[in-house]
Amino acid sequence: MPSQPLVFRPPVLFHEDAVRELCRLARRGYETKQKRETFGFLYGSLSARRRLVIRRVQYYRGGLKSRSGILFPDWPSIYRSMRRRRELGREFGLRLVGNFHSHVEIGGWVLRGLSAEDRQSFRQDEQAALEAVVFVWAGGGNHFASSPRAVVAYEPSTGYHYRVRVYAKLGNGIRLTRARVIRSGIIIVH
Repeated sequence: MPSQPLVFRPPVLFHEDAVRELCRLARRGYETKQKRETFGFLYGSLSARRRLVIRRVQYYRGGLKSRSGILFPDWPSIYRSMRRRRELGREFGLRLVGNFHSHVEIGGWVLRGLSAEDRQSFRQDEQAALEAVVFVWAGGGNHFASSPRAVVAYEPSTGYHYRVRVYAKLGNGIRLTRARVIRSGIIIVH
């Protein structure tokens, strides 16, 4: 049964912890023996100003993950993922707002947008209003600044770069939307 479309105003706001978790999961896939994409769910809520706030990110171990995609090969695997994300939403007390996956560097190159398969999968998922893509690559000292259309992070201990882009269903299309991090204001001392 189709759900009501989620109506929100950009930018999409990410809690700092959610961004850290997205990067950690992308790094984990990047560091596997053959490199592979990661996949999971985004949970959040609407603010009083109708901003979508991503509060929680949850990895999903199902699906067949490879260097260039995630595949749910049959209807039972699709139904299992849908059931699991509903269970998690109830457990967290948050609304499912979409999915995330990573694109990993392969041979010095990272796909910088949604592939045709990504778009088709996102378009067919009636419950997902967003698809976040975390791009991860190793690099030198070149640091990229955040932009209104992406959240950018650099991990000095590994030399990894991350770029989080968020796509939303708008009208009949899929559009890159603005994203921003909500800082926690908490300083962690080691």
